[in-house]
Amino acid sequence: MTEAHVINLPDRTDRWEAMKIAWKDEPITLVRRDAIRINGTDIPDAYHAVFLKHREMLTTAKKLGDKHILIMEDDASPCKDFARHWAVIKEYLDARDDWELFNGGMLMIRDCVEKIVRIDHKDKKDPTMLLDVWRGAMAHFLYMKVEPCLKKMEDWEAEGKPMFDGWYSHKLKTIASIPYLSFQRDGYSDAAGEVRSWEERFTYEEDTMKFALREFMGPLVENPQFDHEDPRQTLLREIDRTSGGFQPPKSPMWNGHGYS
Repeated sequence: MTEAHVINLPDRTDRWEAMKIAWKDEPITLVRRDAIRINGTDIPDAYHAVFLKHREMLTTAKKLGDKHILIMEDDASPCKDFARHWAVIKEYLDARDDWELFNGGMLMIRDCVEKIVRIDHKDKKDPTMLLDVWRGAMAHFLYMKVEPCLKKMEDWEAEGKPMFDGWYSHKLKTIASIPYLSFQRDGYSDAAGEVRSWEERFTYEEDTMKFALREFMGPLVENPQFDHEDPRQTLLREIDRTSGGFQPPKSPMWNGHGYS
């Protein structure tokens, strides 16, 4: 079981009850944490409040000697086969040092993938895809490496207190997943002061990414004609074909950021 720290306002017991129902059959232990309230002055909006809560929880985790922490928002729900994908993702991440933030439900990542990792399962069905990304949004399911995240979060004030979810993906070594692990439920948002609808957006963007990754996610072949390290040969392949096709380069080679 993984302990998940859930940010929740004390008076939003409806959200907390919905969380307990949504996650009751998953390998997650929910721990409720009081959200920081917006006060209109030094905490003017939800982005400030949630970032400060993140930093507070990471500071506590560091004092306790924890290397990682899972933080969730109180409108997060698990996607299909959550337990299957989370088990291999967590094992992969916990064994590595080349990441700082994992986002289990990241939107707007279609054109900002730098690296693709495919994790196959014993039944050879529905692989788990991990994507190194440099941009994205949403923060309802974050698995964070405590010390490097805390260190870089020290720059938030000096950099103008930006909206933290987009800032994280620029600032931190970020990994996203397809399929998504979690989506945000539709409902009234205290931060926005209105009913927000997200569920269709998550479905649409996940389907779009699965289409872009279709050759990567398909059955493995003995002699693949593309390099898994090169997103140009996967995410952009359908674009290349419309202009006469794309032949994988012999030299130079893709180094994760460009051709060298």
